[in-house]
Amino acid sequence: MLRQSRPLRLLIADDDPLIIESLHSVLINEGNQVVCTEGGQQAIDEFTASLGTDSRFDAVITDLGMPYVDGRKVAAAVKAASAATPVILLTGWGQRLIADNEIPACVDYVLSKPPKLRDLRGLLGKLANRPSGEMMHARAATM
Repeated sequence: MLRQSRPLRLLIADDDPLIIESLHSVLINEGNQVVCTEGGQQAIDEFTASLGTDSRFDAVITDLGMPYVDGRKVAAAVKAASAATPVILLTGWGQRLIADNEIPACVDYVLSKPPKLRDLRGLLGKLANRPSGEMMHARAATM
């Protein structure tokens, strides 16, 4: 497993308070800066507000199934604003999306929900260690 070379600034979008609390706790304990939102529109607003500032996000972690603005819309909005920002999709339907080749084009990684700590750490290690400005590509990896 690749260890993080540097802390990341991460944005999390999920409508499940337990998932938000768990991810926040784990990611903070790994040394990352974490901003949590309770839905898709709030995440889009938070991401957009960070653009052009010193508080830009290194990656966005979004749940797929959320009311009103789902993870697909969050991913599309993030990529429209910043194509190089990695989007990680959390979903209980991860294996089905992968098997059916239905991963949204604007999603870089898929993690099953709840994510395994080993998979999450490995993925964050990849993101932290990638060369600055390296663009992620959809379907690049699934965990």
